[in-house]
Amino acid sequence: MSHFDEVIPRIGTNSEKWDDVKNLFGTEDIIPMWVADMDFKPPYAVHQAFQKLLDHGIFGYSMTVPGLKPSIVDWLATRHGYRVDESAIFLNAAVVPSISMTIRSLTEKGDAVLMHSPVYHPFFLVTAQTERVVTLTPLIYENGAYQVDWADFEEKVKHVELFILCNPHNPGCRSWTREELQKMVALCERYGVPIISDEIHSDLTMPCVTHTPLAVAAPDYEAQIVTLMAPTKTFNLAGMKASFFITTNPEFQKKFDYEAKYTSRPELNSFGAVGMEAAYRFGAEWVDELRDYIFANYQYTKTQIEKHCPMVGVTELEATYLTWLDCRSLGLDDKAIYQNLIDAGVGVQMGSDFGVAGSGFVRLNIACPKETLQKGIACLIEGLQKTH
Repeated sequence: MSHFDEVIPRIGTNSEKWDDVKNLFGTEDIIPMWVADMDFKPPYAVHQAFQKLLDHGIFGYSMTVPGLKPSIVDWLATRHGYRVDESAIFLNAAVVPSISMTIRSLTEKGDAVLMHSPVYHPFFLVTAQTERVVTLTPLIYENGAYQVDWADFEEKVKHVELFILCNPHNPGCRSWTREELQKMVALCERYGVPIISDEIHSDLTMPCVTHTPLAVAAPDYEAQIVTLMAPTKTFNLAGMKASFFITTNPEFQKKFDYEAKYTSRPELNSFGAVGMEAAYRFGAEWVDELRDYIFANYQYTKTQIEKHCPMVGVTELEATYLTWLDCRSLGLDDKAIYQNLIDAGVGVQMGSDFGVAGSGFVRLNIACPKETLQKGIACLIEGLQKTH
């Protein structure tokens, strides 16, 4: 029995995923499989690090944990072949604020920012909130996977000041190949466009799939790339608010520091810092087991849907723990599909949340114990089988 099989009650713990279901779905009788939040405990070493801090009992102002940046350097080199100097690593509370900071630092109001579609919705929300123009290049969905529309990408990149890449792609489950990444960079370089590469799901590739950091794929363009990473998705530490970004560009660093004068770059709290270091120092075996467990969950999900709802397509899972279902053949709009699934007892996120190109799709979080998964998939199938 895997330790990931343990069902841990989360109701009453201020869990957004579990305690906010009444507000989100209109009922408490539901299995939440929507937000990117796993139902697993992090590695025991992380618990130990937290307990040591708790046992001390004083939570005053803290300095940066001395071993934190070295742990990041070692993790990136070992797991991804990404060799980074500590001087290029900057800590920040979360990835989305880092996206906002980078947009504000590298562009002006009214500038256009390019991103794929569908894509993680804060990309276009933050871009609009910072008074920049959202420019979308739709991905092509073929044979259960997304591909880049290269002609559209080049036409759009000519007219923007920044490109935001989701690598691996959320919600599309793609782990972009080195060749695809190099082609994106070549087009950005041709038109002088810097890149934000959101790589928060980088550790969550499936077995036999390798994540390639954008800066590794295109080292000659590294100075124009800002890489965003965090242990929060990998180790289920979202509540700790701990992330980092990487830039080797001194001019970018100056602009980020200037921006921080007015908005303040949130520092990691004590728990986020010690949790991150412990996860990166001692969490490798745990992550490998997690990836196998998620992939087994994916295979179960795919098998059950293909058996009971063959009209629904299951996107090939290369990375993340978010299954992307093609429900367009059901002939229902997103609102009807959403309500059918709620009525059947499962809460999901509709594809239209990720942009118009996601309409007709459903995003499903499968990072949960098998017992929960089986109940959730049974409800999902019941909802998908409804015709109205």
